Amino acid sequence: MSNSGAFQYWQRSMIHAGPGTAIRLPNLFAGLGGRRVALISDKGLKDVGLVDKVAELFTGDVVPGAPKLVATFTDIAPDAESSCINRALAVVRESAADCLLAVGGGSVLDSVKMIKLAMYKQVGDIQELMKSPVLLMKWPEVQHMGVPHIAVPTTAGTGAEITNGAVIYNQALGIKHLILSEFLEADIAVLDAHMTTGLPPMLTAATGMDALTHAVETIAHVRVNDFALAHAVTSAKVILENLPKAVANGRDLLARQHMLNASAMACNSVVADFGASPVHNFSHAFGALFHIHHGEANGVLLPSVMEAMPEFYAPIADRLKDVFAVDGTDAEAVVLAAATKIRELLDRIGHPQDFKRHTIAESSLSDIVHAVSHDPLAALYPVAVDRIEVIARKVCGW
Repeated sequence: MSNSGAFQYWQRSMIHAGPGTAIRLPNLFAGLGGRRVALISDKGLKDVGLVDKVAELFTGDVVPGAPKLVATFTDIAPDAESSCINRALAVVRESAADCLLAVGGGSVLDSVKMIKLAMYKQVGDIQELMKSPVLLMKWPEVQHMGVPHIAVPTTAGTGAEITNGAVIYNQALGIKHLILSEFLEADIAVLDAHMTTGLPPMLTAATGMDALTHAVETIAHVRVNDFALAHAVTSAKVILENLPKAVANGRDLLARQHMLNASAMACNSVVADFGASPVHNFSHAFGALFHIHHGEANGVLLPSVMEAMPEFYAPIADRLKDVFAVDGTDAEAVVLAAATKIRELLDRIGHPQDFKRHTIAESSLSDIVHAVSHDPLAALYPVAVDRIEVIARKVCGW
């Protein structure tokens, strides 16, 4: 939000939320004008049978005249790698699919956004769209992309199903690119708790911490717009209440549904008030260098960054008091108290407090400093080298 109070708020995706809503997929595509559906997912979801369950919705005459499933690609890599996206794009084109169904976590959801953008831009290799670390396109430069697109998240973390951004790993350069474009988001997001019940406790915990980090990063923007702040604060409170329940009992449909709803709200708040995000700055770097799961990286880094940079969060101490139910008159002490609450949550859900299990060599420190300093988010809030080193040593256990 500008100093004048002016801002733009973008949220275009229709949301269908609730256990069992995935059954609506054929009718939803029909409503969007889609006829030939390409389903994009990953190997893990194929192996557990989730992809087949979704595919079955399009078989037979369940919905007369409904769109048909003409292609299935289940080889999206965990980091949304450019090479696997290109392979998926080739499959989509060879099948003459006219609409896209993304079923998966953040990597799948972001990969499908890039497939759609490549179809819109009529390119055969997404490298053509990644000439710089950040690609930013806005209306009216970009219009609706003309490809019916539905996203079904299988984790409650990234919220990528309703956001107009994507993070893509460029294997050739070893960096993550940030793509922001209006109309990049799905036309419809289906938030069905049944799609997340098979998620193991650790992944439930890590993806939940990803969502909480999205919320806190938005809350930390001093001049955040009212709409984004409302989503961020509400989602943070919902996550704090429901994440322990979802981890403790993966079949708790109500907790799972609350987490899906909160995840979508949290990530939408990020893109609706895009700004300084030091935790994501670090997590992108650790993810690119060591292939640490993005949610786990955020979970470890969120309290660590708050503890090492309390002055960054001090101006919004009153918001932290509200969200984390902490008291105090000293702003930096409130920040540290909130960080302690987050560590207590990590302990309760069995989430790692550091990266020791990844055995990162101390000789990697200079690479970490370089990666954090050169991540696209560093342009919004450059973190001093000495702070980067302090945080890196803390989370790596050196």
